[in-house]
Order: sequence, then C-alpha cells, then structure tokens
Amino acid sequence: MTTLSAQPRCGYAARTYLPDGSEVLLRPLEPEDGDLLLDIFAELGPLSRERRFLTPKHTLTGSDLRQLTAVDHHDHEAIVALSTVDCRPVGVARFVRSAAAPDTADVAVVVVDAWQARGLGTVLASSLLGRARELGVGRFSLLMARDNEAAVKLMHRVLGEAERVSLDRDTAEFAVSVPPVARRRRAGRVRKGA
Repeated sequence: MTTLSAQPRCGYAARTYLPDGSEVLLRPLEPEDGDLLLDIFAELGPLSRERRFLTPKHTLTGSDLRQLTAVDHHDHEAIVALSTVDCRPVGVARFVRSAAAPDTADVAVVVVDAWQARGLGTVLASSLLGRARELGVGRFSLLMARDNEAAVKLMHRVLGEAERVSLDRDTAEFAVSVPPVARRRRAGRVRKGA
C-alpha cells in the first residue's frame, strides 16, 4: 500500500508500482486540473461513466467540472493517478465530507477503461484511505450502481466489512468505518499479568 503524507497546499506525491509492473504517480488533484478530469472522462466507456455517475452521461458540464475540482484537501480531497510513461491521467479517487456529519465522507473511485483490473483502484482507494485517516474521517459512505461488482470487491478489499444502508432497483448504499492503522507489537516487550 502506498501512503501519501500531507503538507499544507498538498505538497505530496508518490510513485508506486501496480501488480503488472506499471508505474504510476499519485498526486493531489488541484482546482486547475479540469483538463485531467476531462481526459479521464474521455477514456471511460459508457458503462464506466454510468457506474461512476449513476446515470448515462455523455459529457462533463462546466458545473460538473467546478464541483469535481472544488478540492480543498480537507473537506474535499481527491487523488489523481498519472501514468509515468506518458503522464496521462488514468484514475482518480475522492472523498467529500458530509456537512451534517463531518466525520463521514462520501467516496468515489474511477479508473479509465484501459487500466481497469490492474490494481489501480486498490492503490487509489488505499491512498485515499490514508488521507482520510490523517484528516479525521471516521466513516465512509458509498453509493454505487447495484450491479457494480468491481466496486463492491474493491470496497471489501480495501475497507473490510461494510454495512448495507439501502438497496433499491438501481443503487446500493454502504457505510464503512474507516479502519484504524494497525499497530505493530514491539518485539521483546511482554506484559506480564498480575
């Protein structure tokens, strides 16, 4: 798992390798990165777009771009993955805190079609999880297409068990507690009982 360390104005980036040997650069999405999001959107097929936006979507509007780039790296965080071969954006993961419950954030991950099933979604989701921990997010809310098996597998692989909040004809909503960082036991320290 790749972990990103945060600094003010998001001076962080990380290079990591996927299981197939591909190298990607993970960095924060910035408000001026609308073109990167347009490139990602252009590389999504109709099914990927529908699963991400929960409706058929043929274009990203100006309003969509303003909303998707309104990152502040605290209440709205987004991490973009770039191929190190050609610097093209290949995926993005984001969370947006709930105004009503600031310890809860809605989460979304999207990977361009050509890079799906290569482990990039896991890398992006794991990195986003690390940022969420740093920023005090304790719970994720995920709304997804009911038939999006890849998203369900990704959720369980990165986050563990989830509570299904609702299920209807088209969507499923899950809530997941952000798991704490596993603490390592110190070698040689044994606490004896009294």
